[in-house]
Amino acid sequence: MRVSREIVIQTASDIADKDGLNKVSLKVVAAKLGIRTPSLYNHIESLDDLLLEVAHNGMRKMNNQMEKVAIGNSGDTAIKCISIEYFNFVISHPGVYETIQWATWHGNNETLEVFGEYKTLLEKLIISCNLEIKNTDEVLNLIMSVLHGYSTLQLGKALVSQEEAIKGLADSIDTVLLGIHKKYD
Repeated sequence: MRVSREIVIQTASDIADKDGLNKVSLKVVAAKLGIRTPSLYNHIESLDDLLLEVAHNGMRKMNNQMEKVAIGNSGDTAIKCISIEYFNFVISHPGVYETIQWATWHGNNETLEVFGEYKTLLEKLIISCNLEIKNTDEVLNLIMSVLHGYSTLQLGKALVSQEEAIKGLADSIDTVLLGIHKKYD
C-alpha cells in the first residue's frame, strides 16, 4: 500500500476510535501502516499536527452529516435532527470526538474556522425558530452544552443503550426547546 497524508490521518482516526486518543502515537500509526516511524514525517510534521488533522477531518464530517439531516427542515425539527446526528457521530467515532475535544484546547486558526462552521449551522437553525432575541449566543451555548454533555455521558457508559440514549436526547432537546420558546417567544 502506498502511504499518503490522507491514509496516515485515517489510520490515526481508526486507532483513536478503536482504542482511544491516548493510544494514538506515531509509533503505533507507523506500525499499523507497516512503515518505520521516521517515514511518517514525509506526510506530517508532528503528533500534534496529526491529531489536529484527525480533529479537523472529524469536525468536517460531523458538520456535513448535520447539514445533510437539516436539509428540508427548520426550527425545532431541524435542531432535533442535527442533535441526534451529532450524537450518532459521537457514538460512531468516540476517539475522533475525543480528539476534537483535545483540539479545542490545542487548536489553531483552522480549528476555529471549522468550529465556526458548526456554530454557523446551529445559529441558522436557531434563527429559523423565529425567536424574539437580539443575538443567538445564549441559545447557541445552551444547545451546544446539552449536545456535548449528553454525548459525553454516553461515551462514559452512563447510559444503557444507544436507542434509549437517542430517545433520552430527543426528550432533553424537547425540554430545552420548550424552555427556549417559553423565554423567547
